[in-house]
Amino acid sequence: MRNPSELWAMDISEKQIEKAAEQLKARGLSAKLICSPMEKECGIPVGYFDYVYSIYAIGWTTDLEGTLSRIASYLKKDAVFIFSWSHPIHRCVASDNGMFTFKKTYFDENWYPVAVDEGELLLADRKLSTYVNALAKAGFVIEQMIEETDDEIMQTLDGNSDMAKRAKVLPVTFVIKARKL
Repeated sequence: MRNPSELWAMDISEKQIEKAAEQLKARGLSAKLICSPMEKECGIPVGYFDYVYSIYAIGWTTDLEGTLSRIASYLKKDAVFIFSWSHPIHRCVASDNGMFTFKKTYFDENWYPVAVDEGELLLADRKLSTYVNALAKAGFVIEQMIEETDDEIMQTLDGNSDMAKRAKVLPVTFVIKARKL
């Protein structure tokens, strides 16, 4: 997709919206920027978009099924939704003296607190099947899924860090391309 006729963006953080506005302005671009939780109605038009992208955001939702249904409502029929998130297996495994061990069960989707900026948010490590099933329930069909490590992350991290060691043998992220039926 090149040269879209419109660009819209949403974030819960006013700071992120301000940063996005600065980046857009520096590039001579404009967008409709909305500061709102993804779980809430915020005036985005229904049946309007050909593409929705979510880069490392969907995993933060406190209502996955509701959020995906809302995204589906924004899309035209046969439109595309692409999103990325941290691969759930990555948080389950730790490196210990050259060995990889499970530090928690993959099936644990309980909420836990995460420090963010000056506050705290809740996060759950959802299984891949939770995402797949929620997409299906919202009326999407998956066209492609990519599980990758991130070479850029591995290069910026100390090669001996736990994250870098895990990234060499486990996917760090997953990306799903889904089409609205």
